Amino acid sequence: MKRSQVEGDVLSLSKGWNASTGSARRVERLGDVCEVIAGQSPEGTYYNNEGKGLPFYQGKKEFTEKYIGDPTTWTTKVTKEAQAGDILMSVRAPVGPVNFATQKICIGRGLAAIRANKAIDNEFLFYFLLKHEEEVEGNAGAVFNSINKTQIENIEIPIPPLPEQKRIVAMLDETFAALAQVHANAERNQVNAREVFEAFSKEVFETSKKDWKERKLGDKDIIEIIDNDRGVNYPKKSEFHSEGYCLFMNTKNVRPDGFDFTTKMFITEAKDKKLGKGKLSRNDVVMTTRGTIGNLGVYTNDIPYENIRTNSGMLIFRPNIKQIIPEFLFEVLRSGSIKAQIKKHVSGAAQPQLPIKTLVNFTFHLPKSLAEQRLIVQRLDGLAKETRRLEEVYQSKVEAVEELRRSVLQKAFSGEL
Repeated sequence: MKRSQVEGDVLSLSKGWNASTGSARRVERLGDVCEVIAGQSPEGTYYNNEGKGLPFYQGKKEFTEKYIGDPTTWTTKVTKEAQAGDILMSVRAPVGPVNFATQKICIGRGLAAIRANKAIDNEFLFYFLLKHEEEVEGNAGAVFNSINKTQIENIEIPIPPLPEQKRIVAMLDETFAALAQVHANAERNQVNAREVFEAFSKEVFETSKKDWKERKLGDKDIIEIIDNDRGVNYPKKSEFHSEGYCLFMNTKNVRPDGFDFTTKMFITEAKDKKLGKGKLSRNDVVMTTRGTIGNLGVYTNDIPYENIRTNSGMLIFRPNIKQIIPEFLFEVLRSGSIKAQIKKHVSGAAQPQLPIKTLVNFTFHLPKSLAEQRLIVQRLDGLAKETRRLEEVYQSKVEAVEELRRSVLQKAFSGEL
């Protein structure tokens, strides 16, 4: 398919239409069957969040599956207007996604409104643009990938008779409604699977039990909390390598439920020796404490890296294994009780962070028996694995629905429905 990157080119998206249904069709420029309104942003001094003036949308941030979401900004100065029923196209990175306007709104420079005339069914046009949204491309070489009014007007669209358009829309509506229900069920089941695990974890860690004692994360007889070396020797970007002596962890390596070493960076042995604290020992638990807070991993014996250091957005929890086993500490740190305390005490808006001085006061309950700790870990680990398995099953269903949506759209605009 031809992609337009030069103003004025015709963007041909109609290739592949099959008229075997017997319905004649013609190919038109979008500008011949629609009015295209390029967005224009008012000055920021006219914006408000009090509902004064018209709702203002700058780009696709509020896009949903089909209808644009509720506004968060209004403007008392209206530059370019879209009406209820207009198709809104994102015209600046990303280019192509579409949604329907649900009321009269003001559109900024990240959007264009496409208003169909009587020759084309509005829903038919929407589905056509949805089918081709990944093929709509504008000035890709610019600072922001974008498409302008002329390029939108030059998009070619096949137009069968209106009864045929309506037939296709009716079939797509019915099919998409069924797929949406399957999608919603799969997502609900994913949530349910996670909730079962969290409910069991809550019962374990938030229910008072005999022989369990309330402790603090800062109790040094059971846990040593270790920061890292953020001084003059902290590695510069040029000192990281794709392989080397010591793996230097980044935020991608510490996920909500363990380590992930798909991406790695290393420092040399010489650099490692210049650094002080922040190096892992086996059985250490790592938590992210800046940006994304609360991701965790345990440095177990099966991890194949002998030398690992944390970055400046992480802390090391070194358990006294005579008092608390590392796997139990991991479960404590990812429990709902600790998450609630994190949520309550996190500081910083632009870059959330969890200072040690705050974290040391977090409380949890600790069973005295190491055997009981191991039994709890075993049960939580088994349930966590089953939860992940179910989540993967339901996620595959979600992905299958998306693939079916694309397939149905392809058939619809190839004359196969």
